[in-house]
Amino acid sequence: YRTKEKIMETVSEQQIIERIKNKEVFTAQIDTGAFTVSIQEYSPSICTAIHDGHRIHDAFEGKMLITEKERSYEEDPFTGDIVRELPLSIQVVDSRYNYDLNREPDSCIYDDAWGKKVWKQELIDEEKKRIQQMHSLYYRILGSLVGKLEELFNGCIVYDLHSYNYSRIDGEPPLFNLGTHFIDLERFGPVVDHFQRELANIKIQGVHNRSVRDEVFWGKGYQARFLREKFPDSLCLPIEVKKVFMAEKSG
Repeated sequence: YRTKEKIMETVSEQQIIERIKNKEVFTAQIDTGAFTVSIQEYSPSICTAIHDGHRIHDAFEGKMLITEKERSYEEDPFTGDIVRELPLSIQVVDSRYNYDLNREPDSCIYDDAWGKKVWKQELIDEEKKRIQQMHSLYYRILGSLVGKLEELFNGCIVYDLHSYNYSRIDGEPPLFNLGTHFIDLERFGPVVDHFQRELANIKIQGVHNRSVRDEVFWGKGYQARFLREKFPDSLCLPIEVKKVFMAEKSG
């Protein structure tokens, strides 16, 4: 398909890894269709939208009990549009209801989600293994990319972008929530402080900007954990944005 009037190239995992290794600039979709990688330049920052996706693989769509509308409500629409504009990004196409990249590999397949049963019947072991392989594929690519940026810059920042439904939360939920659970604040505290101040300076007409840490989300997702454990010289910033940019319930 086309993005910014360019035809999206489809490539294999090995081709993506080789291009990163050779410091090539490219925009391509993995041949499984699961996500796209866009590298317009090699800079010490990546922006990811791992819950932007809505695609369910054909083999599993008929097995789902949960409706498409219910899925869409809990996904993070339009976060991919934000990250796509930045120099280095990964935009996930697959839905978190197929497998949640922000959960451990062994628990990335939902049984129930937000009080609703997901599958008509439990998946067999072979199906679960197939889905978990998709989860592993993403983290091999992410690891390759972060490893290259650490080689080039001695570290990088991964902006782990999400959005959240706020109408079910009492009080005045924040516009921006940073989750710091897996952040080494002794080392990266000044960077986190600076970023939170910058978020607080954003002005949106008709929206009160309250920027906080660890109030509605704590940054306990698997992507943050993976990066903290595998790449301690890099900083993952889990960011939750209140869905004020869209009609939360209708999409």
